Amino acid sequence: MAHKRSTRSSRYAAIALGAALAATVAAADRPRIAMLSYGDYIEMGGNLTSKDAIEKSFKSIRDAGFTTIYWRMLWEGHPMDDMLFFSHRTQAEIFQAKKDVENTPYRWDPHELRWPIEVAHRLGMQLYAWVVPYNDGAPPGATAQYGVTPTPYKFAYGPVYETQPVYYWKFVSDHPEYQLVDRQGKRHHYGVLEWAYPEARQAWLKDIRLILDRYDVDGLYVDTRTECMSPEFADQYGFNKPIVEEYQRRYGVNILEEDFDLEKWRALRGEYLTLFLKEISEMVHAKRKLLSLGTSRGDYIGFPLGNIKLEWRKWIGEKIVEEFHLDEHGWAWGKQGYGYVTDFATGRGLKEYEAAVREDYGPLCKKSGVKLYFKCSPYRPRPLSEPCCHGRSAPEAKPTPEDWCGRVRNMPEFDGAIDRPPVGYR
Repeated sequence: MAHKRSTRSSRYAAIALGAALAATVAAADRPRIAMLSYGDYIEMGGNLTSKDAIEKSFKSIRDAGFTTIYWRMLWEGHPMDDMLFFSHRTQAEIFQAKKDVENTPYRWDPHELRWPIEVAHRLGMQLYAWVVPYNDGAPPGATAQYGVTPTPYKFAYGPVYETQPVYYWKFVSDHPEYQLVDRQGKRHHYGVLEWAYPEARQAWLKDIRLILDRYDVDGLYVDTRTECMSPEFADQYGFNKPIVEEYQRRYGVNILEEDFDLEKWRALRGEYLTLFLKEISEMVHAKRKLLSLGTSRGDYIGFPLGNIKLEWRKWIGEKIVEEFHLDEHGWAWGKQGYGYVTDFATGRGLKEYEAAVREDYGPLCKKSGVKLYFKCSPYRPRPLSEPCCHGRSAPEAKPTPEDWCGRVRNMPEFDGAIDRPPVGYR
């Protein structure tokens, strides 16, 4: 009998080992995506600052097994002439990089995409334009206005983040009222637009249309991360006129003067984010391109943008996007704030990651034909005294297990992985 149990156990172990090996092989055959933040590489110097450097870097990326590049555009997707600059250093770095392609077919017109696309396609890779609609900068003095100590932060790889904002989108500077506003109507969430304004959506869509019309990108990657000023509390902003009017029309309550249902307000704000994504999707699909989206896990966008409701089930179920990945957050200047319904740093309000993929995101993506990607971006706890720039500080957060990325990337629910490229810090 003991021998029979041993044989059966061995058979089960062999089956389990075979399944694990099959999952590993399948993971190796999936698409691999490298995220390249062009402006950050210009600050570092070297890897992407010339035609030759881009070509060498892309070849090393291809040789490492990557199939796709997400190229984070300068100024998050806006033309340079539409930006206000407050940093001579930033301008000098950008114009130096621009000189290398002047008077060539790869000149910036107005974006830097022509040469990267040429190289990626020649090497058999795809290139997506990576845009960040929640990161439109801030005016000079914004950090001092919000009581942030002007302490420069130096990354280990070199660049020093300045103590004042370095740019601001001209559209937002000319129309500050389109930014999120607090309940008193006195303070704006700089660089963060309220999508309930058709004018705000159309301004962004105009710049996306320019990218799609002018460049042979394979797709558009929309990222809901930000690098904004942190709210004092999660529900501080979002009381713009169209939100106030629509809430009163639906529910008969003036949210500026009366008690109101927070969840209905959060959901209303999320509806306008969905409307914006639908409009982007229609534009991308009209060009026969693919739309990829990176956002927060769970039902709320979370730190540092607030408790906007995420209608991710609709985005996937209606195939507004073709590709989707989780846990894209960014970081924020100033105090960390409080009151977030979901918090990726502590796991509050969130289902455990693997369970969420297995039970929620994976089945819906498979049913809808949407590709689900894994990004190895475990939260690393940091002290509250560190003001910037590695995500959210939370003293009660638990470190991610060292084997987490290797274990999760082999889950069968994932169709590909977003990995660190072999050319620098990201």
